[in-house]
Amino acid sequence: MSNLEHVRKLAGVLRGITIAAMVALPLAIAGGLAALPLTPDVLSVDITPSPDATRAQLILAAGLSLLRPLILLWALNEMRKLFGAYVAGDVLTDHAARLIQRIGQGFVAMAVVPFLVRPVQSVLLTMANPPGARSLAIGLDSEMIFFALSGGLIIVIGWAMREASAAAAENRAIV
Repeated sequence: MSNLEHVRKLAGVLRGITIAAMVALPLAIAGGLAALPLTPDVLSVDITPSPDATRAQLILAAGLSLLRPLILLWALNEMRKLFGAYVAGDVLTDHAARLIQRIGQGFVAMAVVPFLVRPVQSVLLTMANPPGARSLAIGLDSEMIFFALSGGLIIVIGWAMREASAAAAENRAIV
């Protein structure tokens, strides 16, 4: 079996797993939103919300928490497209390289969004506290660093693949 056949076979399996994840993620989020009441204790943020936080503040904070899963769904869709291209034999092409770059951009976004959202959530959720008890939480964790570096690596690999696909296209034109 050639390497291309191995790529096609594995890409087909990974595409199926990716599609399953794209279905399961929204269902899990919807199930969690439907099953749990929207209270300060339920929000999965590292901030102790004010017991006097308004419903609007809680809804907005919860909505901001959904940005990251939305980015993940977008990145998973780009992965699905890439695996589909590989199944079709579209391996060393500019199209595949651009998909790789988009996946990397999704990873970088997975790092940047929590860095921007957490401070906004902290202000929203502590706004009802008296002056002096409100907070602005800014933080960087290892997960953000991992996603930023991984995303940067994947973007660079995409650029390298674009160069390789251009060279491959040039070689095909010569032959």
